[in-house]
Amino acid sequence: MGSSRPATKSVGAAVVGMVLTLAILVVAMLSFLIAPLVALGLAYLAYAVMRPRSTKKRTAEPSTPASASGHTESPGRAAHGAIGFGSGTAP
Repeated sequence: MGSSRPATKSVGAAVVGMVLTLAILVVAMLSFLIAPLVALGLAYLAYAVMRPRSTKKRTAEPSTPASASGHTESPGRAAHGAIGFGSGTAP
């Protein structure tokens, strides 16, 4: 008669299986955490490459002083009429 006990894994094989399963789990979880960061980085690189350069030549504004033209600017407005943050109205 044969043995009625089924063949089982050794302790070493079970430990290797657990470590391998945990390693696969960690790699999968990290890939889900890192993938959005990689996508954001690639999107930023595409934005940086595709945006227009600020070195384009701009049309020169007339260089007549405000007092010579008889026109005075209000203190809160820039020369080009923009109002608010980023309008270049530094004191």
